[in-house]
Amino acid sequence: MAHATPAFDRLVEDEMKHWKVPGLAIAVVHKNEIFAKGYGVAKLSGEKVTPKTLFDCASMSKSFTSAALALLIDNKEQFPDLKWNTPVSKLMPEEFVLADPLYTEQVTIEDILCHRTGLPGHESSYLSSKSANPDTAETITRNLRNLPLNRPLRTEFQYNNIMFTAASYLAESLSGQSFKDIMHSRFWGPMQMSNTYYDIEDIEAHNATDRLSNAHYWDKETEMFLEIPQRSQPEGQGAGCIFSCAEDWVKWVQVMINRDGPLSKDAHKELVKPRMVENDDMEDFPMYSTVLYAFGWDVQYYRGHSIIGHNGGVPGFASMMKYLPDQQWGLVILTNSSWASEIVEVLLGHLMDELLNVAADDRTDWASHWRHRWDVDEEARAKRQAYPHPYLERPDPPQKLEVSLEDIAGTYRNAGYQNFVLTVEGNKLFADMTDRCYPFNMILEHFSGNDLVARIQAQPEGFESKLKARLELDPAKKVTRLGIAFEGDMGDDLIWFEKIS
Repeated sequence: MAHATPAFDRLVEDEMKHWKVPGLAIAVVHKNEIFAKGYGVAKLSGEKVTPKTLFDCASMSKSFTSAALALLIDNKEQFPDLKWNTPVSKLMPEEFVLADPLYTEQVTIEDILCHRTGLPGHESSYLSSKSANPDTAETITRNLRNLPLNRPLRTEFQYNNIMFTAASYLAESLSGQSFKDIMHSRFWGPMQMSNTYYDIEDIEAHNATDRLSNAHYWDKETEMFLEIPQRSQPEGQGAGCIFSCAEDWVKWVQVMINRDGPLSKDAHKELVKPRMVENDDMEDFPMYSTVLYAFGWDVQYYRGHSIIGHNGGVPGFASMMKYLPDQQWGLVILTNSSWASEIVEVLLGHLMDELLNVAADDRTDWASHWRHRWDVDEEARAKRQAYPHPYLERPDPPQKLEVSLEDIAGTYRNAGYQNFVLTVEGNKLFADMTDRCYPFNMILEHFSGNDLVARIQAQPEGFESKLKARLELDPAKKVTRLGIAFEGDMGDDLIWFEKIS
């Protein structure tokens, strides 16, 4: 019961203070005994976090998307030929079309759920509810044909939210139910997860907004917590969008530990069977194995013990669920800060060492370990913010831009990434792209010749990255298109936008 001691309370409170986390809820299940507790505040106005406080669970939601498809595959009476290796295009021939016909023909449900379709993330391609034309699961699925592939099928793990959204749309198409109704009727109702909801509108419809935590980030300049506005996320269906509380979500972990209903034993086995290597660079993580990926679940080993789980993160929230099946022990941590990805790892490491009775002199000081990793990463981030730019070197002197900024300004379109508008602001070009799922502002600056640097500023946190960009002109020196390296996994390949006005 290390999780229910004054010493653990002190650890949580110390780490929350260090990592700038206003509120945290934790739930532990051990041999069917459940403990849940809240720490800190859900809102800066002072409401306390409790085990019933609602948080955005982000990518932990993927486990339910996989489970929804498992229910359909188990339903042999209605879907006798449906299998994990069924090509998705056979089930949705009009909707599921990829840029390469061979991939369209071959990508299976299994490929989607373990991130090996050959499609990179394309995170800047889809539009949020702030857009005049928000994306939905259907439009995101239909847009797959416009997004470039970058790897051979089944050769490399590439984390992909879009494909999980397509998986949720497949579940809707086959079942004839909305994804929200599938979740409530087939999972949360039977599992008595009565305080779990699909997106903001579902929370509002159930009059549960008083239990919803605000989202926060720590502003270094003002040294204050700032709130991040929350909105409906129709474009995130299947990849995220589930809001829950610690005492509810731990019931899902308990079901996975016990291999209980509403899933069959076969479904439980398939959901956590490793399919792909997710991360084999674990040298800096003492006693941890390579991370493998199953169907919406990570699988690895710590000191020889199997750990199954998944983390989640969106602006203003970070979360984790893990369980050790052999010990019949599981953990859920939900937080309301963008800066909380490390604290969940610190608490996990501490509680696992207690559970496994690791000798004191053989333990890793997880608090110090993660602080050191943060310092190393922060140094690397600082270097990226300064110099070099995305280009290896800059000509001295740099070549002149062949056209004026006014000639570049206008509306640009890519079928997969849709439209954006460039305007002139001083000696720079600016695009407001806060209508994207992950909102950002973009500033284009001249580098040399017709090469530009796109400064991407995440909103509202302000984190900045720099990308290559390039103009193409026709023989009359008129701008025809603009390429931007929006997808890092595509290397030097740019996403090209035609200038349409």
